[in-house]
Amino acid sequence: MASTLQETREALEARRVALARDQAARSVELPVAHWRQWAHLTTPASDGVMARKAVEQGLLPAARLLEKLGIGRSELAERLDVATADVDAVLDGPPHAPLVLLDGEDAQALTDEVVLAGRRNAVEVLRTADPGRALRYYRPSGLELPYATDDLLEVLLGVGEDRPPESYPVDGVMWPKAQSAGELRWLCELLDEVERRLSLPRGRIRLQFLVESGWSVLELPALVQASLPRLSGIVFGIADHAADLGLPEIVNDHPASDHARLAIVNAAGAAGVPAIDAMTLAYPVTDKALDAAANRERILQRLRLVFDHARHGQALGMSGKWVGHPAQLLAVLIAARTALPRQRIEAEARRLEAYQEAVATARGATIIDGLMTDRANDRHSRTLLRQAVAWGALDVPRALRLEVISADEARQLLSERGASA
Repeated sequence: MASTLQETREALEARRVALARDQAARSVELPVAHWRQWAHLTTPASDGVMARKAVEQGLLPAARLLEKLGIGRSELAERLDVATADVDAVLDGPPHAPLVLLDGEDAQALTDEVVLAGRRNAVEVLRTADPGRALRYYRPSGLELPYATDDLLEVLLGVGEDRPPESYPVDGVMWPKAQSAGELRWLCELLDEVERRLSLPRGRIRLQFLVESGWSVLELPALVQASLPRLSGIVFGIADHAADLGLPEIVNDHPASDHARLAIVNAAGAAGVPAIDAMTLAYPVTDKALDAAANRERILQRLRLVFDHARHGQALGMSGKWVGHPAQLLAVLIAARTALPRQRIEAEARRLEAYQEAVATARGATIIDGLMTDRANDRHSRTLLRQAVAWGALDVPRALRLEVISADEARQLLSERGASA
């Protein structure tokens, strides 16, 4: 018997709803706090003193370095070609890094003794150090090493021992050298088990993975899907990627590196998470063979280098950058601040308000400040403003009125900043 039109309509509508649900599951509704990833400060887990300083002090060693070398804020601003007010805003703001990574992989020596010390230090620092508003991540040994399973279980269970679930001190795991969906499914199963044993909500421990090989670039869509819904970022590892491809040098803007960046930006954007750029390998550290004046110039040159690398990544769509030194953290945070200046934030907020009014009066697409604005433009503005409110550059009540953040996120942000809802 032929189906009626109503039966056909209901069947098609049920299928549409199922497809829409499946499509929505291919991206993440990332909490606003995870859009603070302008810089990942990484530190070896094997050095407990250094790890604690990274978590608790963040930018403070950079300020001391500038003072020691006699580099004033206006001179740094001139070298970076930014306003002194932007340097002031970063140095006078909260000192903590947006995200701190305790590294139990490449940043420490590959010996049993060092690996065990790294686990112990990671547990101690994560349990006791004051992170401010920093996100805290841990990187274990990779799949090819025999330490990986115990790294994860001992650290993730150890930090949660005898603690209530709401004070669990790890925000996520950084998985190195990802190449296959199978290894990320294995990792998610392990995280499920940790959460079960500690009575954590499922998905509480977020996941990021590093793109460090030709295979990882080729397999990006599968890697992303295997990581959902835990995924909170995708990170580019330029040194291992260059080695895997056999590039003659590790060059920041090599076409192959930029190809990998663009693939990461596309995959991260599809999933709704930040794309994080690789570390600049030339650290802003002094050289004992140089005199004070030469060292001063060396530091300024290297601060400008990491600043330029950060801006290069931003231009390609990267949301943040790995750093390995507090002075790099300073330069990258200045780059992030100037990439989304307050005038731009205000202009996007006005466009959003004007579009809201247009929708309320049933006009839909309209012209705002001489630019065509419709649902697609509105979505772009919301993405930028969500990052701005996470950074603290957009007023929380205004962001709530613009529906850039939820009421729960507004309460969380206001609580962190010592304000009342």
